[in-house]
Amino acid sequence: MGPVGQDHHWWREILVRLHGGQPYSDDGMKVMYDKKGGAEGLQFYADIANKHKLTSYGFMDETQAAFRAGRAGFHIDGSFRIGTFQAVQNLDWAVAELPSHNGVKSNFASYWVNGVSSKASGPKRDAAMKFLKHLTSDAAMQLWLKTTGELPAKPSVALSDANKNDPVYGPFILGLAYSHTTEFVNEAKQRQIFLDMMDRVSLQKMPVADAIKIAAQEEQKLLDEHFKK
Repeated sequence: MGPVGQDHHWWREILVRLHGGQPYSDDGMKVMYDKKGGAEGLQFYADIANKHKLTSYGFMDETQAAFRAGRAGFHIDGSFRIGTFQAVQNLDWAVAELPSHNGVKSNFASYWVNGVSSKASGPKRDAAMKFLKHLTSDAAMQLWLKTTGELPAKPSVALSDANKNDPVYGPFILGLAYSHTTEFVNEAKQRQIFLDMMDRVSLQKMPVADAIKIAAQEEQKLLDEHFKK
């Protein structure tokens, strides 16, 4: 488990929703995980280490490193990690969709944006536009997928039959159909609120419901300050 890594996405957009809630209001301005789903999702997450003793937070510093070294048997991460694992010799691994709960499926999807600066001009801008055109070509996106594991941005490339049926890429592609993207106002601070919440539960032994309430208040204040601007 890696609270400082990707796990805050797992809790926010997956575990909260699997337990019948949603992290924020539809317009993104109100915290909702303290109403329904948040406490249940956090209890499930915390119990994996604290109750069931299946792992410990920060095991080998990085969860992907523990899995890569064969010291962890189960790892939740993005498709961008495929290239890392493919490079490890004799690592016996496979990919599966995240489990559903009570008939509900959810996943988290993020994305990167490539662009050309408005300050670019002349030959530099022409070269940048040429490179950007290459990056967004079908051939380049498929090559990027094969090299790193990151899914192509173009549906026409990502959703090819070959990619959807691939045993490694396929589960990630299937997960796109029910995934959500968090519209962060400050991801670093919102991640820290999650980490502080986990510390209250794991280190201070605070009841999950109380920790959720504090986190929701802190994050709502952050959202309010952002949207006032």
